[in-house]
Amino acid sequence: MSLRAEVADRCVRSRSLKTPRELNLTEFIKTILSMKIKAFCGYVLYHLIVLALLTHPVNSYGSSALEKHPLAKGLDTELAYLLSFVGPNAVDPDSFSADRISALLEFVAKPKDDGVLYHAAEINGASSAYNEIDIARSLEEILRLTYNPDIPSVITMPSTLRLSHWKEIDSTNHTLPKLWERLPNLASPLLVTGIEHIVNSPDYSSGAYFEYDLYRTLILMKHDGRSVLISLSKQRDISDVGKKGIVIGPDENWDYIYTDIPGVNKSGFGWVKSYMYDSYSVSFYSEMEAGGSRVRYGVFKWVSAGFAGINLARSIHIHNGMVRFSSGFKQILENPRTADTPAIAKAWKTVENLPEQKLRQITEDHLSELEERCATSGLLADKQVAALFVDQQYLNTFDREEMQVLIMLEHLKQILNDAKTPTLSYLPVYQKLTN
Repeated sequence: MSLRAEVADRCVRSRSLKTPRELNLTEFIKTILSMKIKAFCGYVLYHLIVLALLTHPVNSYGSSALEKHPLAKGLDTELAYLLSFVGPNAVDPDSFSADRISALLEFVAKPKDDGVLYHAAEINGASSAYNEIDIARSLEEILRLTYNPDIPSVITMPSTLRLSHWKEIDSTNHTLPKLWERLPNLASPLLVTGIEHIVNSPDYSSGAYFEYDLYRTLILMKHDGRSVLISLSKQRDISDVGKKGIVIGPDENWDYIYTDIPGVNKSGFGWVKSYMYDSYSVSFYSEMEAGGSRVRYGVFKWVSAGFAGINLARSIHIHNGMVRFSSGFKQILENPRTADTPAIAKAWKTVENLPEQKLRQITEDHLSELEERCATSGLLADKQVAALFVDQQYLNTFDREEMQVLIMLEHLKQILNDAKTPTLSYLPVYQKLTN
């Protein structure tokens, strides 16, 4: 359907009338003509402006000049096979065969052409993109940090996640297995399934952030002597309505504000009620050499998101978001100080055991610093932002998990910076975190 037809369709739906597909041509024309022409044109124009605003890739993480290149149909078939193993109607995990995805594994491993945006076929109208990076770490080291039940996901994904935890894990003890311990004696593929809860970080362009659940499947396997982890996801339902988030300073600083206000953080367009309608992903962590210290991280991602039922996500937007994620992901995983996963797990345990009053005190101290940064950036000129810091309004929105993860995010910054004067010196718990 063309953009004009989509907008007309939405316009008709908003008036509780039949859609153009349910009317014959004569009836549809009569319906449109019966509307007030001025109001109709204003409605269309307003929505076209919003479409242009929200779909324009303004961030610095990607380029709209990339040449789009579709995957071969055989690769789409293999992606569909993998996605059949995730979700409520997933096929029997015991039927998984690595031979059915040999072309995909070869595609991920081979060199790619510069300036090309590879994309798979749409799934239920969701656009897609592919992105990859090489990580100078062994798969064992990566798994110890990224899929460690004792370390929160914000440690490796601060640019794209606020919160992430497994709500359900289909195993005997309902906990995530320590996958790195299975690598040495992995005789057959190991599949782990469950449901993960996600709150992502503010979109760099619109500021919107979303909360939703994902069906998850992990496949740990061997291929040609090399170890491979495949991570699958499928969105469970439509997300909660997008809420206004704010990026403070450079995005690389991972300083974000999360309001409870529905809408987007664009002047004059805060009324837009956006949603993530659907999403899927297929990620590969593949050793470049058996037992080697370099891993290819390749991701296929599909997203349908927008407002009024219109999918605004295009391949370039998805790719830009993936580049945003992978930049910080690579930086964190390759930093030699993040290799000390027992110390990070110990810090998280310390934070988890803090009493509620101490968590609130630390969060309050942090928000005071954040307010100063907002003032420096001129963000307090926005009345909604300024109101967050009046009478502890923003502080009062934090639950226990949000306070804990905020502290660990600041601890991550300290690990990466290795500063002589700790940026966390104002935290009463800092010495406990580092000892």
